[in-house]
Formats: sequence, C-alpha cells, structure tokens
Amino acid sequence: MTLLSIGFGLLALTLVLVLAAASSLYLERKQLLALADGAAADAADAIDYERYYAPDGPAEGLPLSDASVRESVVEYLGSSAAATTFRGLGVSAGTGTEDGRTARVVLSAVARPAVVPWVLVPWTDGFVITVTSSARAD
Repeated sequence: MTLLSIGFGLLALTLVLVLAAASSLYLERKQLLALADGAAADAADAIDYERYYAPDGPAEGLPLSDASVRESVVEYLGSSAAATTFRGLGVSAGTGTEDGRTARVVLSAVARPAVVPWVLVPWTDGFVITVTSSARAD
C-alpha cells in the first residue's frame, strides 16, 4: 500500500510540474502576442511616403510597404521595455503588408518553461514560439 501511495504521489507531482511548465509557456506566448499587437498597431500608420506622394497616390487610406512596416516594428521593439524580457526575439518572415493597407507582424522568441521536470529535459533550451498580429489604420 505504501509503495502504491508513493507511486501515485510521484505521478501527481509530475503532472503538477508539467502543467506548471505548460502554463508558463502559455503565459509567455500571450506576452509575446501582446507585444506583437502593439507593434502591429504602431506599424499600421507607418506610411510609405514615396507611395503616398506619388502622382497616382492612394485613393483612400494610408499606403504601407513591407519596408515601412518592418522598419516601424524594429523601431518599436527597440524602444519597448517588454521586448527585453524575451530571449531570441526577432522579426520573422511574413512581416509586412499584403494589401498595402494592413500591417502584419510576425514575431518569434525562445520560451523556457518555468520548471523543468524530468519529462521536459529534452527541451531545456526552450521552445520557439511564433505569433502573428495584424492592424489597419483608416
């Protein structure tokens, strides 16, 4: 009976540690998503001035380009205190604009579980998490 109790206790402890690790990764993903939302909102008004002042300029809305969106995102991340909390934070491919009016931001970072039980030892270096956010200024 004692051996069975010890076994169930270890199983319960392992389950709690794995759930705590998964919860910490989820919260880190949510923080990265909040950072991407802020960067997308900032990049939504990153006007491409060459397109804006062109003779055949936009009929409506703010014209964006991939370069203007990426520059805005890099500048936003450089000035954000929240960006310093992430390991391996980077602007991923896909950041830019598809339609010339919507800013799309793709960020990736390395997240490490808060507790690393023996089940997660192969992933002690962390997990790469990627988030995508979009914003449009009208």
